[in-house]
Amino acid sequence: MNGFNEAYFLYFEDYDLSMKMSKRGAVMEHTEIQIVHYGGMPSRKGWRHILWFIEGAARFFNRWGWRWFG
Repeated sequence: MNGFNEAYFLYFEDYDLSMKMSKRGAVMEHTEIQIVHYGGMPSRKGWRHILWFIEGAARFFNRWGWRWFG
């Protein structure tokens, strides 16, 4: 799998890895593991994080397709 794609700075790197694994048939499930994401404070992140999010989204959808938008 080669891990995460280093082209992603922040945001969507996990989605990209999931798509790559799924395409290779390497979907995994472990029902005894619980993951909790407490998230950041978006109101304090500022415009830079919004830009990084948009860049990550564009990179992801350009690679994997825009079919989720209609």
